[in-house]
Amino acid sequence: MIAEELLLARKASLGDHEAFENIYRAYYKQILWHVTRIVGNRLDAEDLTQEVFLKAYQFMGTYSGQANLGRWLRRIATNTCIDQMRKKSLPTVAWPTVQSKDGDEQMVDFPDDALSPHEMAESNEGESAILEEINRLPEYYRKVVVLYDVMEKSGEEVAREASCPIGTVKSRLSRAHKILRDAFESREIRATRAGA
Repeated sequence: MIAEELLLARKASLGDHEAFENIYRAYYKQILWHVTRIVGNRLDAEDLTQEVFLKAYQFMGTYSGQANLGRWLRRIATNTCIDQMRKKSLPTVAWPTVQSKDGDEQMVDFPDDALSPHEMAESNEGESAILEEINRLPEYYRKVVVLYDVMEKSGEEVAREASCPIGTVKSRLSRAHKILRDAFESREIRATRAGA
């Protein structure tokens, strides 16, 4: 699949309009949904989605095929939304905050067989659920999770963008990952009960 996407991207980068049109048709709805989830406004999302595809067209030659094309486009979409929110101060979707019971910020080690939030987002069925749970996080947790897990920035880059020490970034990531794990365990329990 990635080899086919890489070939299509190469053709599009060389000016093959039909190849780019195929990419656009295949991913437009997915990218529009992703952008709408970030900005919370369908009209802004439609404009930003067009901008995402313009950027994708400009930079199609940089697609390496290391990740699937949809993920590469979502990364462009996320960066475009963040840039736009900085420029226009578009509000993000307001969700109720999640408060921990103990308020403790200890590092959490995931067992080897457990999925990290990043790995959960890799699966198609987990993607919408993980985005929903990320949007429910308090803003200071959501920001580090989006920068680190979604945009794959280093801890140092996250610290710079979040204007806080690296230790705070690690602590917030740890706490956010615990909240996300707890949320998914709760979803799993509800799904098991509903299926019984």
